Amino acid sequence: MLPIAKILAPVDFSDRCRSILPYSQAIASRYDAELTLLNVVNPVYSFPAAGPFGPAVVSVPQSVFEDANGKLEEFGRAQLQDCRVRRLAYEGDPADQIAALTRSEDIQLVIMPTHGFGRLRRFLLGSVTAKVLHDVACPVFTGVHMEQASPARAVKFSNILCAVDFGPNSQRTLDWAARFADDFHARLGVVHAVAGTDREAARQTMEQLTKSTAAAEIYIEAGEAAKTVVSLATSTGAELLVIGRAVHEDLTGRLRTTAYAIISQSPCPVVSV
Repeated sequence: MLPIAKILAPVDFSDRCRSILPYSQAIASRYDAELTLLNVVNPVYSFPAAGPFGPAVVSVPQSVFEDANGKLEEFGRAQLQDCRVRRLAYEGDPADQIAALTRSEDIQLVIMPTHGFGRLRRFLLGSVTAKVLHDVACPVFTGVHMEQASPARAVKFSNILCAVDFGPNSQRTLDWAARFADDFHARLGVVHAVAGTDREAARQTMEQLTKSTAAAEIYIEAGEAAKTVVSLATSTGAELLVIGRAVHEDLTGRLRTTAYAIISQSPCPVVSV
C-alpha cells in the first residue's frame, strides 16, 4: 500500500473545489489519511500615490480571517464526515503557502482542481496550480473540468492509465501508479508515445520497465505525446491518469510543456508524480 498518511487539499470555496471533494474523501478514506483543507488569504496591497517604491503589503483584517475560518468549518462537512479533517486559514501567496506546508508537514499527496481544455495550456492550468506542480516534491492530484462534475457522484478508480516517457522518472512514476492501482483493485494500463516508427525497440524497453508490474497492459502508440496519451485515456475510459513531471534543467526548471498539455486536456483527473 502507498504510504499516504497526510493529504493536503487547498480550497478557495469555488464550485471546482466542491466538485473535487469526492476524490479527496475516497483517497483519504482508503488510506485512513489525515486530510488538511487549506485556505490562503492573499495580503492586501496598498499602492502609494507617487514615489519610487513598489506597493506596500497591508495585513489582512482580522474579519477576513474570521470569515475564512467560518467558511472552512462548513466546507465539505457532509462529504468528509467520515474523514479525519484539519482546517487551516493562512495569509500570503497561495502557491508559496501550499508548497511550504507540504514540506513542513511531510504531505504525501496534494489534491486540487485546475482549469479545463484549451490551447493556452500553461495559463489554463492557473498560476497557482502551475506553481504548485513545479514547487512541491510529492505527487499532485489535479482534476479537470471539475466545475462540470457532480459533488455527489461516486468516485471510481477501477481503470488507471500510466504514461511513461522512458526518462529517469519513469520507474518511479510507474511504481506509484502500480501501487495505487493495487490499493484500489484497479486495472492498470501503461502507455508510451513514439515519435518515429521503431515500435519494437519501444516495446522492448517497456517490457523491461514493467517486468515487475502485475497485470499491466502495454500500449505503444505513434504520435505526439500529449495528444496520444489524452486520446488513449479517452478511448479506454480511464478514470485516472498518472504521469511524471520531471523538469528540464535547460528551461530553468519550468515544467515540461507535455505535462502541462496532458494535465489541462485530460478527460479524467491526473496524478503528477
